[in-house]
Amino acid sequence: MNGTSLRGLVESLGAEGFYQKVCQLLNEKQVAVDDFSYYELAEACGVLPSLRSAGRRMGGEGSTTALLREAGPGVSTSLFQVVTGELIGRKVIEGYEDASGFIGDKLVTVIPSRYRQTKLAGFRALAGPSEVHEGHPYEESTFGEKSVTTNESKQGRILSINEELIAFDQTGEINRRAMQMGFYLRQERERAIVRGVSDADAGAGKPVYRPGGVGTGLYATNGSHRNWVGAGNTTSSGFATAVPLEDWTDIETVLHYRATQVVDDRVDGSGRPIVMPVKHLLVPEALRGRATSIVRSTEIRVSNDDGETKFANPVQGLVEVLSSPFLDEQGGEAAFDWYLGDFRKQFVWTEIWPVQTFLQRAESEAAFERDVVLRVKVRYFGGISAVDTVGVTKVDGRA
Repeated sequence: MNGTSLRGLVESLGAEGFYQKVCQLLNEKQVAVDDFSYYELAEACGVLPSLRSAGRRMGGEGSTTALLREAGPGVSTSLFQVVTGELIGRKVIEGYEDASGFIGDKLVTVIPSRYRQTKLAGFRALAGPSEVHEGHPYEESTFGEKSVTTNESKQGRILSINEELIAFDQTGEINRRAMQMGFYLRQERERAIVRGVSDADAGAGKPVYRPGGVGTGLYATNGSHRNWVGAGNTTSSGFATAVPLEDWTDIETVLHYRATQVVDDRVDGSGRPIVMPVKHLLVPEALRGRATSIVRSTEIRVSNDDGETKFANPVQGLVEVLSSPFLDEQGGEAAFDWYLGDFRKQFVWTEIWPVQTFLQRAESEAAFERDVVLRVKVRYFGGISAVDTVGVTKVDGRA
């Protein structure tokens, strides 16, 4: 939209009507944020009465700043700030919603919440069903409370728009910065989810599993949580060695572990297997190619004394492979570990505030000290928590 059409809309609709019209056109996708020039918008709102000629004069004098001045009493500077804040806020959201390469939403179930440190209640299976003979009463069953406490944090940044960016019509640069800020906020959420799934910060006093409000390591290496295959597993001694991810048999080993060792917590007898099919294989980027090859191969070839034997791949299409550099960044032994299970049944993202944008107008100290026209704040308030231990199995992948 050019300056002439914008100015005409402002004059005919007034400040409030102009803002509503802009939002309507954006919502109906008749125009896009990139169709606007912030320079021409400022001029249409009457805050740049002579910037074009002033800009030409300043070019020869080496000046880098043109002060924004309100020109017309009928159109306030606030209109320019509010409309610009709306446009920039939409670019921030656009950058945040660009989920290319992100896997976080496949690892958690999002639960809206109004409170921080929410108590998520569950039930302990104390007694299973029993046979009822004809004419006899049913046996009474009781249950005990089983709960976990969530933990959330607030994350955010502020984007300042300087006069120079408006005065010299750097609309593309403003939008690029806004999208980049939204993208980095989304990346921070992604990192929080992946590190939460791997319980990477438990040693730093930030465990993702908090039964009864007490933080504890999610993947107990003694196997007591029924989710660890690897060295130190004294609960399931048959699965106390590392299982490097090399071929389909390694996935079968973990499936065997889940079928025989992952049991419920009943107290009226021995625990029974839990039917919980696996959906995802989560690996560091270093193992992505190998994991993808294992899962997508159509056949297996085995050489023996009789030559070569071919058979269908038993794990073809069994799971979706997910990978993240936020596993690789943990380094050391953790960079070889891999995870198998149904992540969304085990992990929740409690969302107190979804991504939000706020506008601070020019009446701030930054306006005077740093020639800031407006500032946009973007934030979210949420966190990841594990609601149980048996949904995902962590595998010691050291060779």
